[in-house]
Amino acid sequence: MNNHVISSITLLFVALSVSGCANCSGKLSAEAERSMYDLSQGAASAECESGAEAGQPKRPERPNDALGQETRLRDCRPGSRDDGMARVGTGESLAWPARLTNVPELVLRRKAYALSFNTETLLPNWVAWKLTGEEADGPWKRKSAKFHEDFDIDPKYRVYPSDYSRSGYDRGHMCPAGDNKWDKEAMRECFLMTNICPQLHSLNSGDWNSLEMQCRAWARQYGEIYIVCGPIFSKKSNKKIGRPRRVAVPVGFFKVVLCMRGSPKAIGFVFKNAPGHHARNEYVNTVDDVERIVNMDFFPALPDRVENRVEAKANLADW
Repeated sequence: MNNHVISSITLLFVALSVSGCANCSGKLSAEAERSMYDLSQGAASAECESGAEAGQPKRPERPNDALGQETRLRDCRPGSRDDGMARVGTGESLAWPARLTNVPELVLRRKAYALSFNTETLLPNWVAWKLTGEEADGPWKRKSAKFHEDFDIDPKYRVYPSDYSRSGYDRGHMCPAGDNKWDKEAMRECFLMTNICPQLHSLNSGDWNSLEMQCRAWARQYGEIYIVCGPIFSKKSNKKIGRPRRVAVPVGFFKVVLCMRGSPKAIGFVFKNAPGHHARNEYVNTVDDVERIVNMDFFPALPDRVENRVEAKANLADW
């Protein structure tokens, strides 16, 4: 299927309050997207914790990255950048988006992924990781881990598994359990509530899960891929769950995938947090499209000429 056809049928959220249509599809204009979707919650970036290192944090490579439960915070002083983001070929750091300036951001490193935590939504802004073919399989099953609060988060911002109880939403993984079967600690950490968002069950177990499995297939096919995903919020007020109700419910989710093997390529996906099943190509967007929707800059460590080329094209047939 060519790019023009994919673009013409891409599924972007046509809200009832705007379109009056429950089942519309098709790409929105940039102006319409900006009027409906924005990660901004009207706050500046979160300040670094007082215990954060004064210098640039070092990000060791996997699989010899024995961080355990140690937390690594990005230096959030004005103008500073994480050391790993400045170079291509530094492992999973290639997946990290550029620093966010329009929302609270606390960046945490885990054994298998990194995340940007938002103290207003109490959800990740993004979760990013490198997935290799070897890591797409492993002996550790998800039943060996349980959802649990993240003790690296200040108690006043901490989310608990019980916040989702009787809410009507699944505890939806961003970095999925299926990507972490290669290591016991990686599996445990992917069940931290900072890696979780409220997802409707039909999405979590349906098309979202299907794309997760496809990403593992791509990792086996190409040897390694880079993945970033996260929630999308309405510019208007968002529903909240929990006791008290404080965890924001996304109106949708994004996922972008980069492959550097052979000729570099990238592709984006946008899902509505709603019931329904659609062909995968209906969710396809260019990375540029996703960046515009969520107001982020993906894969900033790439050379500009490569980044500009791969982010402007989205052809599912290339994968």
